[in-house]
Amino acid sequence: MTTIHTIERKPRAASAGPPPLLIMLHGYGSNERDLFDLSEYLDPRLHIISARGVLNLGFGFAWYHLGGVPGNLVPDPATRARARDILSKLVADLPGRLGTDPQRTYVLGFSQGAIMSLALAAQIPGQLAGIMPISGYLDPDSLDGPLPAAVADLPILQIHGTEDEVIGVAAARRTRDFLTPVAKRYSYQEYPIGHTISMEGLLLIQGWLAERLAE
Repeated sequence: MTTIHTIERKPRAASAGPPPLLIMLHGYGSNERDLFDLSEYLDPRLHIISARGVLNLGFGFAWYHLGGVPGNLVPDPATRARARDILSKLVADLPGRLGTDPQRTYVLGFSQGAIMSLALAAQIPGQLAGIMPISGYLDPDSLDGPLPAAVADLPILQIHGTEDEVIGVAAARRTRDFLTPVAKRYSYQEYPIGHTISMEGLLLIQGWLAERLAE
């Protein structure tokens, strides 16, 4: 079992079988409550878990260490790889622990959490039913090798702001260009906003999740 601090919203409506699971991953310097307010707007059938980053920065939490400056942030490969492995174990553990459907585990990540969601997709796509990376990117340097074949059928909704001052939109567009030829169920959307989640983006997430849960 993986030990990591989480908070949860249990399902508020019944599913035909075990409930689907949504895991939320916050950004650098934040905490597990940052994205949790979004749970009020998401499908009531979801069992929602919001996880706290594994590194205590003193002013918040993170999944891995960063250097550089906003707009040119440099990840620490060792702590990023460790976080990916910890989160992979969390994805594997939670359905058995919570009684959720192991075939319907989704990940929503913002900023550094979005980067981690894409890293998970590149490592364990077969254990995920879909990911929603917001204001993040897939770093080719984080890959152990070629993308697994299962990425081709993994639903991915990537959202980014064209005015993002922390992670420039160019990084997201490189991810789009990298994934589009290999991921058949990949969608990409930009909005004229900064490093945040817009109401339009939230509505898109709602609709995308509804489509996935109806499959």
